[in-house]
Amino acid sequence: MAYRLWGLLACRLALAACLLTACLLAAPPARAVGPDWTVLDEDPDYRQARRWIEEKNFAPAIEKLTALLITKPDSPVLLNWIAYSHRKLKNYPVSKQYYDAALRYDPTFLPALEYQGEWFIETGDMASAKANLAKLAQLCGRCHEWQDLNQAIGKAEGR
Repeated sequence: MAYRLWGLLACRLALAACLLTACLLAAPPARAVGPDWTVLDEDPDYRQARRWIEEKNFAPAIEKLTALLITKPDSPVLLNWIAYSHRKLKNYPVSKQYYDAALRYDPTFLPALEYQGEWFIETGDMASAKANLAKLAQLCGRCHEWQDLNQAIGKAEGR
């Protein structure tokens, strides 16, 4: 009788293991956070705008990115770079609108959380910058966005 119970238990455990394996194999692959926007890297207009940003030529970059936004209005990547460019031009109210929009579309978009945190520092809201740092820590640990924002906070605080 005991052997029969052990046999039944072993069969149920084997079945449970098979079901778990099947579920795991059928599940879609996990993403770290947010959708994949690397398709933009193939767009020559996007690449030109990014070059202008790297050259600190923000006004034409904003124009180019805004034109791209017409066809991809839900892209947190485009919204983030427009916000970044406006921030660098000290257009803080406009910059805030674009950061807010980027994070409405994807609240886990790490670059927007980092750059919005820098916006908070530049506009004197250190508590919100630290809140963004905490969000980054939850999402990605000590990723480079967290490190960059942490360094900016430290610099602003004189560390």
